[in-house]
Amino acid sequence: MDVYALKNYIIEKPEYIKQILEETGFFKVYDRGDEYRCARDAGRNPTSVKVNKQTLSAFCFSTNLNGDLITLVRDKLGFSFPKTIQRIAKIIGFREDDFIDIEAPKTPFGGFYKKIKKFSNPQNLDIEMYNEEILDRYESKPNLLFYQDGISIFAQRVFNVGYDCVTGRITVPWKTFSGELCGVMGRLNKKQINEGETKWLPIIPFPKSKTLYGFVENYDVIREKGIVMIGESEKHTMSLASKGINVGISIGGSFLSEVQANNIKSMFPKKILVMLDEGLEEEHSIEIAKNLKFENFFKNDVGYVFDKENMYLPKGSKLAPADLDKDTLHRLIRNCTIWV
Repeated sequence: MDVYALKNYIIEKPEYIKQILEETGFFKVYDRGDEYRCARDAGRNPTSVKVNKQTLSAFCFSTNLNGDLITLVRDKLGFSFPKTIQRIAKIIGFREDDFIDIEAPKTPFGGFYKKIKKFSNPQNLDIEMYNEEILDRYESKPNLLFYQDGISIFAQRVFNVGYDCVTGRITVPWKTFSGELCGVMGRLNKKQINEGETKWLPIIPFPKSKTLYGFVENYDVIREKGIVMIGESEKHTMSLASKGINVGISIGGSFLSEVQANNIKSMFPKKILVMLDEGLEEEHSIEIAKNLKFENFFKNDVGYVFDKENMYLPKGSKLAPADLDKDTLHRLIRNCTIWV
């Protein structure tokens, strides 16, 4: 399911917010102009929960939840991310096929959602999905190579890292924006890569440009903290998580697709950091950062990390910023971030 098409659909018809809140167990829902207010439980303060109509940002004073409508409902019901999305869609009768034919609003929030609407077409976002039982064919166990590279055992379990005996590769599953399994990348299980060998190969092929690694796993924290750190490979996201920084997502390369950019924007992060690997031209980072900048109704800070003097990332190392230890990473971000 196209998550940000679902969010767009709700924003264009904000009365659905009230319906969603009531049917997922919230009480005394009422309209306060630019937001809805309600109580999380019966008999509680009817102003303790608020949901913004323009961004779907949500806050619950009684639980200190800071997120959006999706994380609010997920916290209330205790559902997984995919099940929460499905539940919300069912409540309002949302179907992607129907959404395609809806006339675009004239001036929706500075034109942002009008712009992303064209990507809600399932033909554009067509991506094959698999039952997660397919992962049973791989050994589900932490990997020593990743551990030595700074990816904790806990992080490997969160991201379902495994091992494929047939190809001799570490398996790294990818998910769609709504949380379904869509592919598996395989990394050779050794440090020294011989000539003619490819370090990373898809075991189950999929279009990386149509999803983001870590989007589902880190969605709640990104919404809560209001910050997202964007890197290239899957290791970026897992390495950050190993340091307790659960706001990383990976684009699967050095170029950001428009679909990826719009899904990042749909989380309305207040701050975005682009953190590409050492050795790439600065122009790569500048282009990505500019594509993530809001211009109208919502203001955000977007910057990119670029170590011009190679103070922290040795020249020719091709290190990712997330490969650094936590203290060095903080110094890199503090001293080498350029805001656009």
